[in-house]
Amino acid sequence: MTDLSFGVRGNCGMCKNAIEKAANSVDGLARANWNVDKKKIDVSFDGTKTDAMSIHKAIPASGYDTENVEGNEAYSSLPGCCQYEHEMMQNQSGETN
Repeated sequence: MTDLSFGVRGNCGMCKNAIEKAANSVDGLARANWNVDKKKIDVSFDGTKTDAMSIHKAIPASGYDTENVEGNEAYSSLPGCCQYEHEMMQNQSGETN
């Protein structure tokens, strides 16, 4: 299994459900957990069945930007509370100064 973390923009619990559902649609994905505060997803996947870029592409297909791939026209169909700012910081450590 390969473990990976990367940034995903979103706002709320509805975003969490949609982001995790999109990630889990990738064959070979074992676990996906998006953190709403840190704007970061942690995934585990079978590297013989998929790769990081496949996961990066699946999430934007549901309207959400990742660090490597921008969301597509599905963004405009997201509920109002889920329409995030495209400049939003992502993959935050959660540490405060």
